[in-house]
Amino acid sequence: MKIELTPAGDLTVVENLFQYYLYDMSEFTGWSPDASGSYAIDTAVIGLHDYWQKDGHYPYLILCNDELAGFSLLRRYPYDSDYHDIGQFFVLRKYKRQGVGTVAFRLSVGQFPGFWLTRVLPDNIGALRFWRKVISDISVQKPVENQEDYGDKKMMFIRYEVESPIFSSTATEDANEY
Repeated sequence: MKIELTPAGDLTVVENLFQYYLYDMSEFTGWSPDASGSYAIDTAVIGLHDYWQKDGHYPYLILCNDELAGFSLLRRYPYDSDYHDIGQFFVLRKYKRQGVGTVAFRLSVGQFPGFWLTRVLPDNIGALRFWRKVISDISVQKPVENQEDYGDKKMMFIRYEVESPIFSSTATEDANEY
């Protein structure tokens, strides 16, 4: 399986995928579809435009065998610029539990060695399990977890350090190795 991370040139593709992300997250957030049955997003509230307009923001699409598989939105954390932040990360259900998320994560953080932060809803046990495993596998030291407020939500903050580039964003990796 060939996994690639490619710069997301078009906000529209991420906006379209974001509805599936919100739907998946609704299990933990309680969000409901709007009157038209869509998980329409307010890009200003979510801050999606920032990834195409602000320095220190990096939007990527995740491709699997040249098919769209998700997105990885990276940024400098706005409340502590010493940290890079997985702003949003999403893999379509079709590609879950196949190593796609693991490789896409490694491709993402591997571009920016240094200190990282990943936020997870504490009730999302599957996501917590995924993040704890992939972060522990690449972190220089034992990751540090704290429950903190983020907006109106309590979230698990996982802080960790990544050394020199693990992979380049243009590399492809065999997901079966992970």
